[in-house]
Amino acid sequence: MKQRILCFEGLDHPDFDEKECVPSGDTRFLKMDFTTVSPGTELFCIRGGETCRPGYIMTGHDETGRHYFVFPSMSESHSAHCNCRAFGPETLLVELPEGFPLELAGFLRFANIGLLPLLRFGALPAHVAVIGLGPVGNLAAQSARILGCRVTGVDCSPRRRELAGECGVEETITPEEFGRRKQTFDRVIDTVSSSGTLSAAAAALCDGGICHMVGIVREGELAASTLCREIWNRDLRFLSGWEMKHPFAAIRSNLERAVRWTMQGRYRLAPLLTGVIAPELPAIGTAYRNLADDPEHHFCYVIDWRGAEG
Repeated sequence: MKQRILCFEGLDHPDFDEKECVPSGDTRFLKMDFTTVSPGTELFCIRGGETCRPGYIMTGHDETGRHYFVFPSMSESHSAHCNCRAFGPETLLVELPEGFPLELAGFLRFANIGLLPLLRFGALPAHVAVIGLGPVGNLAAQSARILGCRVTGVDCSPRRRELAGECGVEETITPEEFGRRKQTFDRVIDTVSSSGTLSAAAAALCDGGICHMVGIVREGELAASTLCREIWNRDLRFLSGWEMKHPFAAIRSNLERAVRWTMQGRYRLAPLLTGVIAPELPAIGTAYRNLADDPEHHFCYVIDWRGAEG
């Protein structure tokens, strides 16, 4: 079967690579239903200008018609935007129940990222701050609310704060307001992980509090001694929030929990989906450009591959 894989050479140059897809005996073959654009991660990679096959969020079906959400192993966590794919035994396939809204399945990946820090230590935090209300932060805030935590969302974007409110997050504030909340939160989930947000998280945590660095930590001006002094003086913990460092058993449990909550209507996912696009280069190029240039009004897109099975 011909496999079509989306690739970029810079943001304005999408194209398709085509090759024959021949599954081997130990692989599991899926035809894709939908693939979800992860705006933060993908745009970061594509803007580098190198040849890039973006994406890691996939939903597909096998020859029996069973639908699966795919959580790929590290080695297969790329080239997700394609019409078909063969997966090795280390990739996790989570079967989706009948009636699950397949176009929304990609949000399960974002939900898992937010659930891992909330559930990592057993006892739930009483008050959680989520810095950054993009797809990951929005789902982390929704998860904290569902689990019974008091949650405060933090974002500089009025629209993203409004969108979080539409999804049931009752309190959202600006970064400036967050900066005045000294020693208030038991846990901070930082989806940005910049010098500014890490410093603000330290100030906002109660003594003994935990910050989960979900966002990729970037170069910045925050001196290590400044942050470490706060950690030492106030018994704070700053931990990696990278989901690939967690056991797949925990990931499977979180994904299955997220599937149940979606089916029960506890997650509010529909407001997060900006649009469903066909696997055609003009539509794809426009969607990615919208995400890059106008993130205030373009939140998340999915590509519908069901008519492009080859």
